[in-house]
Amino acid sequence: MCRLLLVISCLAAIILSTAAYDTTTCDKLQEIFSLKENQLTKHQCPKSIGKRANTIYLLYDVNPPEGFNLRRDVYIRLAVFIRQLARRKPFQNVRLVLPPWGRLFHWKSSHLHQYSLPWSQFFDVASMRRYAPVLDFSEFLDDISKFGLLETPYIQVQNVFKLFHFQDMFEQGVFHEKFQIISECRKEEHLHDFLLQQPMLWEKNFTCLRYQGSVNLLGDLLRQQLNHAAMQTNDVKVFAILNAEVVLHDQWGDREFWRARRSMRFAEPLVKIAEEYRMRELNSNKALERVQRPPIWEEERPFRAAVGGNYLAVHIRRGDFARGRQNTTPTLKSAATQIRARMELLNLTTVYIATDASGMELTNLKAYLQRVRMRRFTPESLAQKALILDGGQAIIDQLICAHARHFIGTFESTFTYRIYEEREILGFLRKTTFNTLCKNASRGNCEYNSIWPIVY
Repeated sequence: MCRLLLVISCLAAIILSTAAYDTTTCDKLQEIFSLKENQLTKHQCPKSIGKRANTIYLLYDVNPPEGFNLRRDVYIRLAVFIRQLARRKPFQNVRLVLPPWGRLFHWKSSHLHQYSLPWSQFFDVASMRRYAPVLDFSEFLDDISKFGLLETPYIQVQNVFKLFHFQDMFEQGVFHEKFQIISECRKEEHLHDFLLQQPMLWEKNFTCLRYQGSVNLLGDLLRQQLNHAAMQTNDVKVFAILNAEVVLHDQWGDREFWRARRSMRFAEPLVKIAEEYRMRELNSNKALERVQRPPIWEEERPFRAAVGGNYLAVHIRRGDFARGRQNTTPTLKSAATQIRARMELLNLTTVYIATDASGMELTNLKAYLQRVRMRRFTPESLAQKALILDGGQAIIDQLICAHARHFIGTFESTFTYRIYEEREILGFLRKTTFNTLCKNASRGNCEYNSIWPIVY
């Protein structure tokens, strides 16, 4: 009897080690992963998961100190890459997994739970998925479970790649695309990345990598890994990229960049709050603003006739910009002088302010803007604040700025850049969008942000 039990135990161990996934369960998400232009394929579940041969999940994360708006840009780099990669063998069933949001530096409301937040908290993930095969993290957990993961509750990550820059990026004055394994790398020194703190992930291998080049170089890295792994049909692989901000855009500002960006529509509850605020406080709505906003982003077309609400919007960056970028960041008095001048030029009486300024700084700004109708969004209740969180409040700020008659931003601020992009999509004239606060009110020796027009 004991010998029989021993044999059974050995057989179970062999099964666990050689057959990690069962391929007989239903693929409920297959329908929404069509990459056909402007068309979703119709498919009825059930469909054998076995028809999704060589499924690959690519997880990623960004350096923890980086902010909300840079992370949005990193997503675009990877979404364009994944969309193109999915058209090539053996990557037809690749999925990009959106990393849970940890508490970011600018999310100061310590009384709110702001850990492990899904992207659906801030964005319309279904809209994003019509551009590229992406999964929110909870959707990833559900999707991979359909393969009958036997290591439950753990998900094995075949290899985690921690990216670093090369020390000399322009060797002999030339920039070459390349990556190189760092032999001396201790995993224990890099476990602060939020993605690795997800308790259900178990990293099998951890590799430090110097990386220099566009996001497409990741395709070579993944293909190399698959060749080493001798991937079998119906096998499932999970890879993770840490410090994904190291990878560069392949073609920044081109048609695919803008298609990915247009697909990143905000979560409907945040859009609704911004619309209600504009109507209540700024006497404005989409009909009066004449912006382009069809029900789905695929229906957007070249458009330059948006008018905007009857107010000026200004993004005034303070905090670390005021301390570390004094050569380009205006004082509050200088900013107020420029705001007054622009309002007089445009014959506007209301200014909407988006800022990370402290309470004292806001009081001083109001003093400089006496007899000006100044507005700033604040949640109407504790319940609304708990609903939208700090990230949602920033998005509402961006939405209100995006719908203004005229906008002025802060030099080299990613928050400002995202508003520029949103206004390009909505169809404003460039002269009403790509404006920058100068260091000096006289606007002498002023540095301006770059202009990157939308491409269809």
